[in-house]
Amino acid sequence: MAEKSKTKDELFMLRLYEEASKQPDIETPVDRYRIGELAGLQERAVNAICHLLIQANFIRKEGSELISITPHGIKLVLQIKSFSGKS
Repeated sequence: MAEKSKTKDELFMLRLYEEASKQPDIETPVDRYRIGELAGLQERAVNAICHLLIQANFIRKEGSELISITPHGIKLVLQIKSFSGKS
């Protein structure tokens, strides 16, 4: 995958979307550190990214480690995917 041009935030959101899409409901909470691991991020980076993404209303905090993607976050991911040539 040629994803070097994506920011860590974008990679995190893409991985979150991919994992959340496997659930019966896309807004089902998932472990933020598992998503970070899939995106190749350290725990500290995951915490910083999640803090910013929560403020921007792309994700919702569901406890100390669980997060869920918001409808706003889904729109962002679809936008990222369309810009990178993926549908």
